[in-house]
Amino acid sequence: MKYRFGKTSRYLGHRCEDMQGPQVLQAGEEVNLVDTHVHTLYSDGAASPGEVEDRCLDQRIGCCITDHNEIRGSIWLLERQKVPTMPSIELGSQEKIEIMLFFRRAESCESFFKEHVEPYRRRRFYAFLPRPLDYLIAAASEHEALISVPHPFAPLWKNIEYGAKRRISVIRTIEHAQCIEVWNGRLTHRANRRAQSLCGRLSRLPLGGSDSHEAETIGSVVVAFESGATSDSMYQAIADGRISGIWGQNKRPNHLANTWQLVMRHSQKLIAPSCQVFMRRPGGLIRDIREHGFGPF
Repeated sequence: MKYRFGKTSRYLGHRCEDMQGPQVLQAGEEVNLVDTHVHTLYSDGAASPGEVEDRCLDQRIGCCITDHNEIRGSIWLLERQKVPTMPSIELGSQEKIEIMLFFRRAESCESFFKEHVEPYRRRRFYAFLPRPLDYLIAAASEHEALISVPHPFAPLWKNIEYGAKRRISVIRTIEHAQCIEVWNGRLTHRANRRAQSLCGRLSRLPLGGSDSHEAETIGSVVVAFESGATSDSMYQAIADGRISGIWGQNKRPNHLANTWQLVMRHSQKLIAPSCQVFMRRPGGLIRDIREHGFGPF
């Protein structure tokens, strides 16, 4: 695989205000900017696919919905044909290693999901599949999926350096991956710089995405493609190692807020449905307990 630039830093830049004009994207209009990492309420996001679509139309960008172990949002957006996108999914293996898969066609994505994800998926929206990484990588290759390593230096188990026992699996993941996410909108500059360095050393194609879990942050990091960003052209550009750059807002993410949202959403799988209403907003639990008299407050 050949890449246009030898240094990952050549791809990177800061997003300018004129890159998000007020015009609304018209049906069939080609755009070159795509946020390749977005979550919806089908996994651990807060936005519906419709809200994601509206945000992309306002921003005049495309996006890939990469829900955890779920493709409904991605396929819905693709079938609407209003926003440039690719069928995509974010998977977690039994080794707690995450990969993102991009497909050329919806049929390949749906076939992969029905054969290798749906039978093993748990009811919780965020859970690792009880399938080994080698199995998922082989299945992805059979369905001609492009593999990307997301947020390689994120905290805890999302970090590729987390746990010595996973080292062999991590190496195998990187060997089969065509891309590495070098700019994640929810991570620190230091974590993203480490990802950029890793990508440059291994000569992988760099990608970037907002990793948005709410509509307001969609488009904070985008990949610039050379040609019109259709599903087929984006897939082929990534397969050929051809992107024009990665652009993002030069803002420091609010890590305290991101961590709070992460804990609140992921903790819902451990809380009875009758109690979830108390955990939907900061301060809601204590206030509702006081109102209902559950305890000596």
